[in-house]
Amino acid sequence: MSVQIFTPENCYEKIITSYETGHQKGTTTYNDFVDECWKWREKEANILSGFNNEGKSAWFRQMALIKALEEGKKFIFCSPEDYPPDEFFLDCIHTITGQSTDKDNPNYVGRDKLDKAYNLIKDKFRFLYIEPPDNTVAKVLKEFKTISEEEDIFSSIIDPLIKFARPKDVENRDDIYAAHLGSICTDYCRTYNQSFFLTVHQVTPKREPGSKQYPEPDVYLARGGGVFADSFDNFLTVWRPNYYSDKLDPTVQFASKKIKKHKLVAIPQKMTCGFDRKTNRYIHLDNGEPLWNFDKFMEPIKTRVFLS
Repeated sequence: MSVQIFTPENCYEKIITSYETGHQKGTTTYNDFVDECWKWREKEANILSGFNNEGKSAWFRQMALIKALEEGKKFIFCSPEDYPPDEFFLDCIHTITGQSTDKDNPNYVGRDKLDKAYNLIKDKFRFLYIEPPDNTVAKVLKEFKTISEEEDIFSSIIDPLIKFARPKDVENRDDIYAAHLGSICTDYCRTYNQSFFLTVHQVTPKREPGSKQYPEPDVYLARGGGVFADSFDNFLTVWRPNYYSDKLDPTVQFASKKIKKHKLVAIPQKMTCGFDRKTNRYIHLDNGEPLWNFDKFMEPIKTRVFLS
């Protein structure tokens, strides 16, 4: 057990450094609309929530891809729903190329483009899988720590919480468990200077009488209740508002429901976009252009310099 006591005096050098250089601010997602809602900030723990099969994992994966491609950042995914890992990486390649990796699809990607996309991510993503019933969040974090001590990892994600075993020594109450997770996850990301994500589902939604849609995801409707919002730095949601009545409707809403540090990250708000199944990319609804320009990474480039 480590106990530390801090005074203004023993923090003086860091106070002056922060005063002279500025506070550590969130960094761009490479989309102005997303940046207005949320930005990447190391040493912060994020909740990503929403209803099942509405794109939580796909949204984070695309944000991670663009950060990796633009800046060379490295990520660890522990995502049982995306197992086996080859399918996870093929999905990433689909997004980068904008073409399907399924040979029966008329938009089938060529081998040269597949190899190029593969080379772009081969040293950026790590996929961790732990067999049940040993796959507790604490066990995952332990493995994350081992990897993080060997590599410079920018962000880690556990996705989704419902797929991980609850330890026997934690009281069987969702709110207490949520507080426990908040404690160990925030400690991990602050110790290893990472942006951390935990994906949680919403409770079974109820529709208003006569309504054809489910209500918007909310911090108090997460499985485990509002304690997740209380225990984590930021609470983000992905929602397909028309999904219940029209599974083909492409509309997607990304929202920040809680941002702990407004001045350094963003002010809570929402933005609307779409999802294009053909290219496997999120798009602007008004013109069909992708939120993130993956095509530029597939162009012939002699030298690529990653931003620091």
